[in-house]
Amino acid sequence: METYRGDTLTSARRQERVGMMLTCLLGVFLFFLSFLMAYHLLHDLDGSDLQAHLDAAKKLTKVTAFTELLLGKERLWHLGVKILMWLKISGVYSACLMTAAAIAAYYGICCGVLKRTLTKLNQALIPVASLTLCMVGPIFMPWYSERIYRGQDSPNVWHNPTQLMLRPFALLTVLLTIRIYQRLRQGDWPRQAFESRWEAMIYTALITLTVWAKPSYFQAAVPALGILMIVDLIRSRGKSFLFSLKMAAAHIPGAVFTLMRFVDAFYTGEKGSGIEIAPFDVWAHNSNMIPVSILLLYAFPLFVLLVDWRNILPSVEGQLSLSILLTSGVMKALLAEIGKRRYHGNFGWAWGIAATIIWFFAFRRFLQLMTGDELPEKKYKAVAYVGWTLLALHLFSGITYYCVMVTGNIEC
Repeated sequence: METYRGDTLTSARRQERVGMMLTCLLGVFLFFLSFLMAYHLLHDLDGSDLQAHLDAAKKLTKVTAFTELLLGKERLWHLGVKILMWLKISGVYSACLMTAAAIAAYYGICCGVLKRTLTKLNQALIPVASLTLCMVGPIFMPWYSERIYRGQDSPNVWHNPTQLMLRPFALLTVLLTIRIYQRLRQGDWPRQAFESRWEAMIYTALITLTVWAKPSYFQAAVPALGILMIVDLIRSRGKSFLFSLKMAAAHIPGAVFTLMRFVDAFYTGEKGSGIEIAPFDVWAHNSNMIPVSILLLYAFPLFVLLVDWRNILPSVEGQLSLSILLTSGVMKALLAEIGKRRYHGNFGWAWGIAATIIWFFAFRRFLQLMTGDELPEKKYKAVAYVGWTLLALHLFSGITYYCVMVTGNIEC
């Protein structure tokens, strides 16, 4: 119930209303920036992954759109573009609208989750924090590399529509997975994985949507969940077996679609001729020093982990996100395509989505530390100075990355 003092709202209610206003304003601002970037890449440069995916969307029909989804192909963005085209919107504008909508959806999810979990933070700052998550990038050091993105990767890409389409579904899936696993850890190893059939259906649908958007998340998340399941089976002495079995069953549709996509992409047609193990060959092609590139991407999250590892490592979100990072890193380091697409870095997209997940949880935890009383005063000041400095470097580098994309260098 709202509390009034005369004709004046309370401070908390005023913060909420300012937050709602800023959420809309910054959301529209981000949508416009995203639309502008996509339009520039398509209209002026006629390059980047956007053009190739737009061409694929134009070829879809009502029949092929359905059949290609059933074959496990990453056609969610393409289907959205094609639907807009059926509404008599031009292909370029449809691609721009769909790309901007995917970025805005990720921003909206960040706003909603941060608002629910950061209760001590001024609610007017929630949209600012969410916009920050949508703009951060790897720290740019021109003397190390002339390229901001290539070699380092980023939690925020601008040129690949399928990765952008994946992010909101991947974040929702991770959040729901954490919620489910928290019930397991807090409930004395219950056999029931889902609270209702609706939750099971929603979870299965989200996993399937991530595959239809781009299979990168699924490829990294399944081994990561396997790690958690094995750990829980050992800790519970087998009591979590039925729970793990039901969780695995929810991934069956996604696994089938991913397998079909895998066979189609690498072992049929002219796209490629297979996969081989080539340790660090593809990664080193774009990175002068891989450990330095990793540090530039994860400087801020690594700092948060060092500061609060006692709370992060035992938590479900810490274990799941770090496991996804580990499995995606192994995939990026070891696997290579055979053929002309070898150095396209297609096995690195899982590493990019892992960065998005790690950054979300690290930033949220940092804000909890900054607005709570968990740290002693002297440690709080040191953490604040270093943390905000690193965050500013990531944010300014991310803005630079966006500006470079818009001004014409799609090879950034």
